[in-house]
Amino acid sequence: MNKIKKIVVKNIWLKISFFNAFAVFARVVSGWVINKVIAIYIGPEGTGLTEQFRNFLQTAQGFATLGISEGVTKYAAKYQNNRKQLSSFLASTYKIVLSTSIIAGVLIIIFSGYINRKLFGSHDFSLLIVLTGALIPILSVNIIFMAVLNGFQKYKKITYINIISNIASAIVAVFLIMHYHIFGALLLIMISQLISFIASLFFIRADMVEVLKFSLKDSKNAHYKRLYNYIIMALVTAVVIPLFSILIRNQIFHFYPQDQGEHAGYWDGVKKISGLALAFITPIFSLYYYPQLAKIRTNTEYKIELKKFFKQIFPLFLAGVILLYIFRYWAIIIFFSKEYLPMQQLFKWQLAGDIIRIISLTIAFLMLARAHIVKYILTEIGFWIVFYILTKLLMPRYELQGVVMAYFFTYLLYLLTLILLYRKILFSRKNLPL
Repeated sequence: MNKIKKIVVKNIWLKISFFNAFAVFARVVSGWVINKVIAIYIGPEGTGLTEQFRNFLQTAQGFATLGISEGVTKYAAKYQNNRKQLSSFLASTYKIVLSTSIIAGVLIIIFSGYINRKLFGSHDFSLLIVLTGALIPILSVNIIFMAVLNGFQKYKKITYINIISNIASAIVAVFLIMHYHIFGALLLIMISQLISFIASLFFIRADMVEVLKFSLKDSKNAHYKRLYNYIIMALVTAVVIPLFSILIRNQIFHFYPQDQGEHAGYWDGVKKISGLALAFITPIFSLYYYPQLAKIRTNTEYKIELKKFFKQIFPLFLAGVILLYIFRYWAIIIFFSKEYLPMQQLFKWQLAGDIIRIISLTIAFLMLARAHIVKYILTEIGFWIVFYILTKLLMPRYELQGVVMAYFFTYLLYLLTLILLYRKILFSRKNLPL
C-alpha cells in the first residue's frame, strides 16, 4: 500500500488523476440523481431541452468572457511568482470581463423573446432567458476565478469546488424538477453555476491576495495584446461548438417532427453517459497538461509529456470505455430509465469517437498553449462544419445512428489533420523549439 502511495505522490499525472477521481465520483453520483429525476418526471424531451439551454448558456458565457479563460490560465501560471505583473494582468482581465459581461447581459435581456423562440419553439421560458442576462456577469467572473486557480495548479481546491457544486446541485435538482418539471431542470443549470461561484469564493480565501488584490488602474495594453489571440480562438470555440450543437439538435427535431424531441434526448443521453468516461480524463488536460504545455519550450519536452499520457493515463481511459460499452444496457437503466433504451444502438460509434477525440486533444491543446490562432480557427470551424454536413448526409440512411457515425468520422479526419499540421514536432528527431 505504501509503495502504491509513493508512486502516486511522485507521478503528477497519477496524483492529479487520484484527486480528480473524487470529483468524478461526485459528478457521477449527482449526474445519476439528476438524470433519474429528469427521466421520471420529464423524459427524453426534457433531456433535449436542457441540453439546448446548456448550449445557449455556454455561448452566452463565451461572449461575456470573450473566451479568455485559457489565456488567463497560461499567464496566471507564468506570473504566479511575479506579484506586480500578476496584479497588472488580473486588472486587465477583470476590466475586459466586467465590461463585456454587462453588455452581453443587457443584450440577452433585450432579445429574450427572440432567443426563447429560437431555442424552445412553442415553449415559453423567456423569464429564464432574462435571468440568464441578469446573472451572466457573476457567472463570468467565476470562470476567471477558476482559470486563475487552474494557472496556479491548485487542483485540490478545484476538485473540492467541483465536488461541492455537484453534490449541492443534485440536492437542489430533486426539489426543482419534482415541483417545476422542465422549467426546474432548466433553472437547475443556472443555479448549479451559482453554487460553483459560492464554492469558489470560499476556497480562494487563502489565495485572495493573488486572485483579487488588484487595481483596475494597473491594467496595461500589453496584456490586452497578449490575450488577443486567446480571445479570437476561444470565441470561436464558445460560439461554434454550442451553435452547431443546437443546429445538429434542430436537425434531429426536423427529422423526427412528431416525437416531441425524444430522439434528440437519446442523442444527448448517450453523450451524457459517454461523458462519464471522458470525465475521468478531460479535467487532467485542463489541470495539468495545458499549464504544462504553456511552460515547455521544445518538441522533445512535448513528446515526453505525450509518452507519460499514453503510458499512464490512456490505457485506463480505454479500459473504462470498453467496460462502458459492455455494460451499456445497465448504464442506461441506472442513469436514466427503460424509456431511453433505444439509444443502445448509438454507443458503438459514440465511444469510438470519444477515443479518437482524446487522442486528438493531446495535439489540439498544443495549439491553445502556443496560441496557434490560424490553425486553431480553421480546424475548429472545419470540424463542426464537417460534423454538421455528415449528419445531414448520414441521417437519411442511418437515421439517428447517422449522427454518432458523423461524430466518429469527423474526429478521425480531425486527428489526421492535426498529425499532418504538426508532423515535424511529432516525428522529428531534432530538438525543435515550439
